Amino acid sequence: MTQTLTQADLIQFDSPAHKVNISWRDRAYELSYWTEAGIEKENLLQKVMDLLVPCKYFIAMDRGWSDWDLEIYQGIWSKIQLKVCAENHGGNKRVLRVRCALRMSQLAMMAMVGYCLLAIVAIVLEMPEVAKLTIVLSILNTIVILYQNFQLGRILYQVLEIVAKRVYLLPIQTTNNQSVAESVILQP
Repeated sequence: MTQTLTQADLIQFDSPAHKVNISWRDRAYELSYWTEAGIEKENLLQKVMDLLVPCKYFIAMDRGWSDWDLEIYQGIWSKIQLKVCAENHGGNKRVLRVRCALRMSQLAMMAMVGYCLLAIVAIVLEMPEVAKLTIVLSILNTIVILYQNFQLGRILYQVLEIVAKRVYLLPIQTTNNQSVAESVILQP
């Protein structure tokens, strides 16, 4: 039996080898990579798309006016906004900083607003059974949305690690807080 990236429950995720900077307030995480091969952010983004498109992920590319480079959807409830920044350090030396922001889809936002409105209307019309059912359904749907967002975040982390290995990007910080690329960065 083969696994695909769309079957997140079947994937055996590797333990993180790269220190992930998580911002709970922004619902995002950040990764940083070092390269001396002159790899630009477009190369990294293309490799991510090449890995995800055959697995049936819907990907929207920024047309220049958004705060993200790629928007990756999994199902109808969750999406990730991926942004890559390249810092040039002379010649072919680069630091690629990747930010992945977990977001609810527009349908998920509309469903949450709909649940709230329905619950308010049921309370105003003194229909406690409908209000209770709506609140229970909204809690269950919220749990599903959070779970799918978490799974999509884990999948994209694994995709970024696979792509980084394929194009020989070095993580700047490992999980044991040792800098893998520090000696390379400090060399003249």
